[in-house]
Amino acid sequence: MDQDVKSMSISSSTPCEKYEAAGGDCLPQPVQQNGLQEKPKGLFYRLYLRLCEAVIVLSIVLSAISLFSEREESVPQRLRGHFSCGKVGQDYEITYIAVPGFFKQDKSNADPDKIGPAPDRFGLIDHHKHYWTNFDKKIQKLNKKSDSDTSYKVLFLGRHGEGFHNVGMEYYGEDEWRRKWGRKNGDGTIIWGPDAQLTDKGVAQAERVHSLWQQELTRGGGIPLPTAFFVSPLVRALHTFQITFAGIVDSPEPLIIEGLRDSYGLLTADLRHNKTWIHEQYPTCRFEDGFTEQDELWMKDEREADEHTEKRVRGVLDKILTIDDTYLAVVAHSKVVEATFNITKHQDFDMPTG
Repeated sequence: MDQDVKSMSISSSTPCEKYEAAGGDCLPQPVQQNGLQEKPKGLFYRLYLRLCEAVIVLSIVLSAISLFSEREESVPQRLRGHFSCGKVGQDYEITYIAVPGFFKQDKSNADPDKIGPAPDRFGLIDHHKHYWTNFDKKIQKLNKKSDSDTSYKVLFLGRHGEGFHNVGMEYYGEDEWRRKWGRKNGDGTIIWGPDAQLTDKGVAQAERVHSLWQQELTRGGGIPLPTAFFVSPLVRALHTFQITFAGIVDSPEPLIIEGLRDSYGLLTADLRHNKTWIHEQYPTCRFEDGFTEQDELWMKDEREADEHTEKRVRGVLDKILTIDDTYLAVVAHSKVVEATFNITKHQDFDMPTG
């Protein structure tokens, strides 16, 4: 377990070489977990390993003089072709407020262990026969009654399933992971970098959320489907998105946004693949304008601060929540979920492991 993977041929090769050796056209299959002993799961790991699927109803208030003339120049009204990364919100302030009362996760006394990561109806508090129909009518009514500077959105916010880096960090502990092991590509038993993939458990977690979508499509009048999709460029999020929405939405064509990635730097699991590789593996995904070929954000000797993560997530929200679509879906990471909750003042909710 103490062997430095840099001395191993599989870890010293480039990502492309490893993938070609694994079969080329398909996603590479990492070395499976063998011989890692079970260790007690502390609170940190419950926070880090969770696969979450949250639904947030947001009130979005835009305050400015000549608001709509500014919006027409800086905010795309529909996501077609490339997504503009132009500065949004530079001439006005956007306030995000999570609207409570719709879902179990909104309650101040919500118990994550009892509710679970993927509850029936996604936690919707409505037991009428046509609960999704009722929900959609309420959202439409809110938007109809709101003033011209306020709109309501429904955000399906998902976190990727368990990755091999999660397994490694749980085994070694947070301190040792950040000090030593997380900076390597693996430990001789499993590989977690660069760009950690889903474990079998992570795939199963995504499949469970997929089944929930299938179930809710046929119940309560049918869950309103998202019409705009966004995803992190990291493989664990892309794979989770692919599994979650396969067959649920016809050709969703999610938009890959750099700002939806996990905190970056130091840890190899967060070093993304190049743009060409991502396009080859996920050809139905689109890229935001300005998405670079190589990962230009990841730093070998420095980790992104939480304050910076929240700032860039706010920048993403300023872009995606000012389009016309009411129902949106995002698949990203725990740090993105946490930042979104903070920005929208959503009730703190520690979603348990998938």
